Amino acid sequence: MRRSGFSLIELLVVIAIIGILAALLFPVFSQAKQSAKRVTCLSNMRQTGMAALAYLNDADDVYPQTRQFSAQPAIDDISGALDEPIYRPALAPLQPYIDSGREATAEGDSPIFVCPQDSDPFGQRCLEIDPDSPAVTSYVVNAYFVFGLGGASISKPSNTIYIAERRSNAVGDEDPYCDDIYHPWFNSSNVKAPDDEMDLTLGAIATTRHLGLANYDFVDGHAEALPWSQTYSPPATNQHLTLQP
Repeated sequence: MRRSGFSLIELLVVIAIIGILAALLFPVFSQAKQSAKRVTCLSNMRQTGMAALAYLNDADDVYPQTRQFSAQPAIDDISGALDEPIYRPALAPLQPYIDSGREATAEGDSPIFVCPQDSDPFGQRCLEIDPDSPAVTSYVVNAYFVFGLGGASISKPSNTIYIAERRSNAVGDEDPYCDDIYHPWFNSSNVKAPDDEMDLTLGAIATTRHLGLANYDFVDGHAEALPWSQTYSPPATNQHLTLQP
């Protein structure tokens, strides 16, 4: 009687088929994992946005002020001095509205301020570059909001970005972005004024962190994953500008 079994050729064919299927499925699994992280990140941003609305309700409709007052920061920042002194981290005042009962101290205390796709959410590389760097998280606040801005000044809440994702990775010779706010304005004539932080690759925002998209939280509390061109492609599109012309 002959024993039934696989021949070497049949076994190799089966292994080859398994290898082909694995090669086809691994990218799908990787994309699914990245998509799940994007959704978690989006949920964190949405919770932060809702905390901002609760803060406004308690603060006479004025956003958390973390820098010296200016009604027109894009104009007044011609001296390059508006960012000093730093009163507190930009997201810290929202922390008690997210983690009930917690003090508004180091914003890194809350996991809500961490994007799971971010390899360096608390800026360890920034501290290596400059030990005096401000406390950072995965997210950066639109600088228009931190100089004493009131909610009534915003003409299009559903189309104005409040929080974006911080670029925590180095790009070539360019260091990570190491600030808790980003400046949607640029003054090429003044070397002291903030740099052009709205560059697609080298700017402040992680524009392609999630499969070519990035998450953004808007003034009205909703959050979206969008390509950069839908948020910033001047002069036709600029969802980072908060004030009426």
